[in-house]
Amino acid sequence: MAAKWSWRFGAFFVTAVFLGLFGWVGLDLHQSRERELQAAEQLGGTLTKLLEGHFHGSVRQIDHYLSDFVERFQYAVAERQPRPVVESVLQRYMMHFPETHSFRVADPEGRYLYDASGVLADVNIADRPYFIRLRDDPDAGLVVSSPIVSRVTGDVVIAFARRLEDRDGRFAGVVLGTLRADYFERYYQALDVGRNGAVALWSRDLQLFARWPRIPGQQVRRLDNSVIPDRLLAGETAGSFRRPGELDGESRVFVYREVEGFPFIFTVGLAEQDVLREWQRRAMIYGVLGLVLLVALIALMRSWSRGYRQAEALAEKMSRAFAEKSRESRALLDSIPDPAWLLDNDGRFLAVNEAFCRYRGLAMDRIVGSTGDDLFSPEEAKRLREGQLEVYRKGAPVRQLVWLQLKGQSRPFEFLRVPVYGDAGEARGLAGVAWDMSERFEAEERQRLITHFFDHASDAVLILDKERRVLTLNQAVTTMSGYELADMQGRLPRFIVESFEDAATLEAIVHVLEEQGRWQGELRATRKDGTPLPISCNISAIRNDAGEVVNWSVFVADLSERKAAEARIESLTHFDQLTELPNRQGFARLMGEWLAAGRQGVLIVIDLDDQLSRINDAFGHAAGDAVLRRMGVRLSRSLRDGDALGRLGGDQFGVLVLQGGNPKTGEVVARKLLDNLARPVAIEGSDVVLTACAGICCLFEDGGDVATLLRNADAALHHARSSTGQNRFRFFAADMNVRMAERLRLESDLRGALTRGELELHYQPQVDLDSGEIVGFESLLRWFHPELGMVSPVKFIPIAEESRLILPIGVWVLEEACRQNKAWQDAGMPPKVMAVNLSAVQFHGVDVVAMVKNALDMSGLAARYLELEITESVIVEDPERVIQLMQALKAIGVSLSIDDFGTGYSSLSYLKRFPIDKIKIDRAFVRDLERNSNDAAIVRMVIGIASELEHKVIAEGVETVEQLEFLKRHNCNEYQGFYCSPAVPAERIPELVAARQR
Repeated sequence: MAAKWSWRFGAFFVTAVFLGLFGWVGLDLHQSRERELQAAEQLGGTLTKLLEGHFHGSVRQIDHYLSDFVERFQYAVAERQPRPVVESVLQRYMMHFPETHSFRVADPEGRYLYDASGVLADVNIADRPYFIRLRDDPDAGLVVSSPIVSRVTGDVVIAFARRLEDRDGRFAGVVLGTLRADYFERYYQALDVGRNGAVALWSRDLQLFARWPRIPGQQVRRLDNSVIPDRLLAGETAGSFRRPGELDGESRVFVYREVEGFPFIFTVGLAEQDVLREWQRRAMIYGVLGLVLLVALIALMRSWSRGYRQAEALAEKMSRAFAEKSRESRALLDSIPDPAWLLDNDGRFLAVNEAFCRYRGLAMDRIVGSTGDDLFSPEEAKRLREGQLEVYRKGAPVRQLVWLQLKGQSRPFEFLRVPVYGDAGEARGLAGVAWDMSERFEAEERQRLITHFFDHASDAVLILDKERRVLTLNQAVTTMSGYELADMQGRLPRFIVESFEDAATLEAIVHVLEEQGRWQGELRATRKDGTPLPISCNISAIRNDAGEVVNWSVFVADLSERKAAEARIESLTHFDQLTELPNRQGFARLMGEWLAAGRQGVLIVIDLDDQLSRINDAFGHAAGDAVLRRMGVRLSRSLRDGDALGRLGGDQFGVLVLQGGNPKTGEVVARKLLDNLARPVAIEGSDVVLTACAGICCLFEDGGDVATLLRNADAALHHARSSTGQNRFRFFAADMNVRMAERLRLESDLRGALTRGELELHYQPQVDLDSGEIVGFESLLRWFHPELGMVSPVKFIPIAEESRLILPIGVWVLEEACRQNKAWQDAGMPPKVMAVNLSAVQFHGVDVVAMVKNALDMSGLAARYLELEITESVIVEDPERVIQLMQALKAIGVSLSIDDFGTGYSSLSYLKRFPIDKIKIDRAFVRDLERNSNDAAIVRMVIGIASELEHKVIAEGVETVEQLEFLKRHNCNEYQGFYCSPAVPAERIPELVAARQR
């Protein structure tokens, strides 16, 4: 009886342990399933944010072209410009954004006027809601439609439209672009949402627009039973839910997000079978192991029960149980999706499942009965035996990571082995299962690479906590600033900029970060060693799924080299390298600042008399340069604080003097300056006395702009030179312009010169420095006056520009140059490039693009054989408009060059902003480059900068072989000048080209 109760107690105890273990496994599976689904919701939330960002990016890109069209062409639409003019712009938009379905323009009645496809459809869109809104609301801005069926193509599209107005502000129609669903679906296809996942874009009323994977016939279908509308009404713009999909019945975890600012909703559906695939495999393994344990328990209990039966019956039942157990074990092993096996104590395989055979690539009958030495390499078999022995030593389950060479690849497996015991408690063998860990190792490797990239990235990166204190930084920060993590961790990084930036600026940055979540700009910081460090910062918030800021990322770029380069360019551009004073360009900029600030004062232009040239002849140019430097020092010391001094060129200086309340200030300062200049200068033991003269004009009274003041001061200086005596100065007066009568006569005669046939083009060759071949010509205008003979262009070109006669003359010059170049080509001369000068008046006064197109069409000349030369004065006036015009000219195919480079007032920054092909070095820098080191330095600088920017360089005014050799040494591309030929009539060009070829 005691044995019977002992058996019952043991059975009850084992059953209780088994049920407890089963309950614990069930709870763990339930919790892990919920964790997988929650992770899927978080992934879906991240994807919807990504989709929203892509949608906003697409809207910004298409709106960029719509806004550009409204800004540039809405008046052209209102005035019904020809279709080719407007449609070429729409076609260029299509080229830049080929995914766009269409760009079209409709009139106020809803009929299409222009179409990027070149074909106008006979449809009307006046009843479209977006058209009605733009027509009725001038402040509507960008209007986006819900999914609609295009009346032109029949496709379902989203329309993006902006209002067009005429010059009086009246409604002139709309410009619109459309996107089809396949544009978004191609992007969705690239997203990893699992084999059965789905991404969709809906209108706010849940009308389907785009979905991947596609379901035929479902586009524009509206969902009736979705929970999203109710949640949106409750203010939940983003969320998740689980349910079968209405369109295909697939059970998914759905995450939705309303697109900010637009009537659209993104949904990401992650199929539960994809999300729970790993969980299901784990549950299956637990189930199989549980079933194995259950079978073992049943076997144990049966073993105990057999103790109460007869020995013969026990043996018979044991044999039947063994056969049944073998069959069950076989079925259990095959139900496990991962490799599983049973080993005896000798290490021979008693049973394996199909997964084991599939991974090993062998039939089951070849595996059963073999050992690890038979199936694996010696090194792999050794590691497997070590794991088996450890199970016997511990007498408990043991995990082991083993790399196996399978199917030509080395793959990691995690082995789980458990000992199998007989009825007497002796070890009978091992049971094992292995999981392929390749995917986990790949994920860990990706994480390692991300960490390596952060630590070794060339860009400096800091990660801050939500209070903007430093958490970590990469090595680039230490390299740039000298600060290590220990120096900055836990501190607000503002301490490195507080030495240069005031508190108000830093508080403004903090305010922007709190309001907008990002800030970008330049700051002045301090390295650890105390040296200044100019930097560019890009700070942005890192948010969790709830939209809360959890961290901040800071990307920092070192601007030291750029700032130093800008300072060097600024010095070369605006300062005279000999006297270290502002040059003409820099002085003109100072004058512009004075005028903009309304500062009352006088402009004094001082010119040394001819003694300087005699000093150069007598003592050499080095002595002349030394004298100029000393004169600059004398002038500088003679001025008061607040006055300005510059070298305008040669032996000419400019002075800006604050007038204050004394009207005689200018006269007193001019006399003082001239007297100081007249003091003897010691040169190689000789005292040399220099005299000078000055022209004076009053700011605002004698001119309100830089050019006028300089011109009037030069006029006064000319009169001072014409006066008797030394050290003279004159104030500007209106009657000084005695040449005005001559100018008026020239202007009157010039008005009829074109119709009388007095104007003619001469052509000066442009020569390739490497080959010596003539590669082009510059067309130069000549005027043969019936009474005055040849009138210098220096005289009549400024008159033509001021009187705007340059407009009809410029059209004739362009057309005649194109016609002549085409005539030479038709006569058999090899094609050459024709350079034509465009004045600022032409560039800003007429439709220069249409003018160039017309000239090319009339002549039949290919656009690549026309080069347009523009001066710096063209660029400094309304540079943004000039960029658009130059881009339009480049689109035609003509090339652009900058003429008289370095003589104007513009900054070198336009070299990188404007689409130019060639830079022409002015003759003023070429003329003395053998003797003047400054001119030589400027020429080298211009060639170097142009080479870095991949622009060609041509030097004009080359007259000597020394100049030519200098340009060759420094890799100048082309030259023109008297060394090759002066400008000659058209009939002499073929002979000149033939002679150069010989």
